[in-house]
Amino acid sequence: MGLRFGKAAKRQPAPAQTNPGPAAPAGLPGVTVCAISLLGGRKTQQDVLDYRLLPGGTLAAALCDGMGGLNGGEQAARTACDGFFAACGTAEPRTAEEFRQIARQLDCRVAALRGAHGRPLEGGSTLVAALLGRGGLAWLAVGDSRIGLWRGGTLRWLNRLHNYRLELEEALRAGELSRDEYENELPRGQALVSYLGCGGLKYVDVRTGLDWRPGDRLLLCSDGFADLLPSPALDALLGGETDLAAAVLPRLEEKGKSADNASAIVIRCLDTDSERSEYHEPGTL
Repeated sequence: MGLRFGKAAKRQPAPAQTNPGPAAPAGLPGVTVCAISLLGGRKTQQDVLDYRLLPGGTLAAALCDGMGGLNGGEQAARTACDGFFAACGTAEPRTAEEFRQIARQLDCRVAALRGAHGRPLEGGSTLVAALLGRGGLAWLAVGDSRIGLWRGGTLRWLNRLHNYRLELEEALRAGELSRDEYENELPRGQALVSYLGCGGLKYVDVRTGLDWRPGDRLLLCSDGFADLLPSPALDALLGGETDLAAAVLPRLEEKGKSADNASAIVIRCLDTDSERSEYHEPGTL
């Protein structure tokens, strides 16, 4: 359940928390994980996140941001998130094409969801996911949720946002649009053009075999989280003790009812031998 704020928070205040778990598994020394999922000003929570160890000892993490009326977004996001872990548990992806195949399968699965009276649910979901193991770091992204790598004091976003603006920029570079045409269309730029459930993915971003260094932080987050904090604030957050709740709750309160669901997972590679190595199981946030 997401930690709530606003009227619900006044009735039932609850601090964000993670539950400490067993020591880091062999092959993943010095890795910690923390996560948060906040309702914001919305009536329903359509973000779904999870992280766990796969049978072979790889750490897998995924975050999905649903879209759709009523419970359509939540159902789409849950289907996408559960489906990613089911696919990895059956056959852990190793190549970029295997990741793309998982994305295509999830797209079909979400598109096939049915609501009341057997009608199409017409929901959709973004997906950002990462695998961290002996083979290094691999990640997958569909939609406009974000995945970023903090290294050396700076956060660098790794994936593109699969929205209409991306299409406009490609057309502008190719000479298919004039600058004036680009500017006229830009107000609609945030509309997604590739997401799970659209019934045919135009964009899927994948990288495999990346190095993972001491001191690195990997951030997976919904757009509602990324939009809360400017780059300097995110850099400071990831470079410190990663107190997610303390950083984002004041921002959510400032935005009030206009605040979107805000969710994030931070995977941290400890940078000194003196730091404690532990793996945190997902807790109630």
